[in-house]
Amino acid sequence: MEGARRLRLLVVGSWTRVAITASFLVALWLVVAWLAVTGRLADARYWNVPLVHPYPPAGYLQNPFNPGDKGDLIGVAEAARVKADLLQDGQVELQALEQGDPALHAGADAGRASESLSALIARNNAAGVFEREQIKLDSVKVGHLADPNDSSIVWAVEERGSGTISDYSKSTNGLVRQQSLRFVATYWLEKVGARYLIADVQIKSEPLASPTP
Repeated sequence: MEGARRLRLLVVGSWTRVAITASFLVALWLVVAWLAVTGRLADARYWNVPLVHPYPPAGYLQNPFNPGDKGDLIGVAEAARVKADLLQDGQVELQALEQGDPALHAGADAGRASESLSALIARNNAAGVFEREQIKLDSVKVGHLADPNDSSIVWAVEERGSGTISDYSKSTNGLVRQQSLRFVATYWLEKVGARYLIADVQIKSEPLASPTP
């Protein structure tokens, strides 16, 4: 009797496990079918499942300039390098503006950006002034965004913030004019040798106060 009882328990237990497994498989099939019908199955590769399928994978992040495409990823390390090189390039540009020497920014700019800054320095020199800028950044975004003037250049940095541009007389060092503004600046960078140089710039700004005098 005891043996028959044990056998019955084993059989019942086996059928219970089979039923549970079958129910799980049916539920899984229904989920997959629903995802396929709704078109969401293709998004499964973008699911972020910690320890199982983390997404984005380690060392990558979603391109902030293309938030609608989860498959558009950029390397974290390279993005940090682009950002750091832009910071150094910007400091060189400020030095060139203050000293009125276009040769100083040769190692920071290329292409349209170099031509534009050289032209600004030439105008300042002709007017007998030099320029200083004070910038406060609110946000910085780094990613891939094709340069509208050259689609082969894809690394871009967007800076949002406020700043003050001051022009001083070269002869007296006195303040000639000053303008405070808010801005959105997008820089495109291309790799030249071991560094990323500013290749193109688009700046949108609005005054915060009336310029002096």
